[in-house]
Amino acid sequence: MKLTLILDPAPVGVRASLFEEWEEVGRTARMNPRVRLFDSDEQAIGWGRSLASRRGLKQLYLTDNRKPPPGSPQQLSGCRSAGHQRGGGP
Repeated sequence: MKLTLILDPAPVGVRASLFEEWEEVGRTARMNPRVRLFDSDEQAIGWGRSLASRRGLKQLYLTDNRKPPPGSPQQLSGCRSAGHQRGGGP
């Protein structure tokens, strides 16, 4: 069995979708996702971990769709503007 937690942006907080998958004869079965809204990603991850623990799983797969990929132009420009606002850096 495999649990995957996907975090997506929401107008307020974070939208968490939890997918449950398992192997059946000749195929992979997947349940419809459980979807909840949380104030923070820590709450969403805690929710996913508690469901994984109930199923005896020690690993939770995480996909965070809220952040740009490392090295993307959005992430780099965000870092520069944040440094500039604090008064540090070029």
